[in-house]
Amino acid sequence: MEVTRQRIDAGKIFYLDAASEWKGSEFFYILTGALLLKDENILLEAGDYFYHHGLPKRVFFEVKEDVEILLVSSPPSYHLMRDEIQNIMELARSVEEKDSETEGHCHRLERLAILTGDRIGLTGDQLITLSYAAYLHDVGKVNVPDEILTKPAPLTEEEWEEMRKHPDYGAEMLKGKEFMQGAAEVVRAHHERYDGTGYPRGLKGEEIPIEARIISVVDAYDAMISDRPYRKALSKEEAIEELKKNAGTQFDPRVVHAFLTVIKETHA
Repeated sequence: MEVTRQRIDAGKIFYLDAASEWKGSEFFYILTGALLLKDENILLEAGDYFYHHGLPKRVFFEVKEDVEILLVSSPPSYHLMRDEIQNIMELARSVEEKDSETEGHCHRLERLAILTGDRIGLTGDQLITLSYAAYLHDVGKVNVPDEILTKPAPLTEEEWEEMRKHPDYGAEMLKGKEFMQGAAEVVRAHHERYDGTGYPRGLKGEEIPIEARIISVVDAYDAMISDRPYRKALSKEEAIEELKKNAGTQFDPRVVHAFLTVIKETHA
């Protein structure tokens, strides 16, 4: 048996596997905060618990308020996932540390991407893939030279050629882990454009994974409202107008519409 106390931030999505995918039992007790059992639309709050033994299908939870849970698991499982994920998350954080202007970017992107995916109607598994890919979308930049990544001026064409390799770098880093294979393809595609003029493969429209189309919109918005070494941030109103102007060319119009609804409701 393994007993762990875990804290999960609001906006995160997690799941418990069906009995056919995972043998054992799990029990968690909510110490603080609130979770939504998504398929059943049941809110679980402090003092509530959930017992997993022989689940007929995978179930998904959305963290509505920062939550602390006491998790009892048999057989032990937490250390396996921790070891699988921890080194990749540290690489993602190292990208932010190279450039103080992007501090917090991964967390903001993940939160807004999940809200947008939920509004569009993505399934639980798609939201999990979106969560991983949004947080790790720029992990491939660890292989881009620092002098390019933090250059306080527009890049040359040769420098852009190197920068455009980071989606492939990131996908190659993730695809070796079985549970990250879906996220790897989303990371590879997050700089594709809806009209087919993006990179690295020039995918167009529905050829681009929906998760990547979401990340493209949210990433662009967060970049526009953030200061960069070579320009000042746009206002939120200016960024919104840019998204609207580029819907149908750079961005999927349906995603832009859903995202604008999200930022209006959340005041992001």
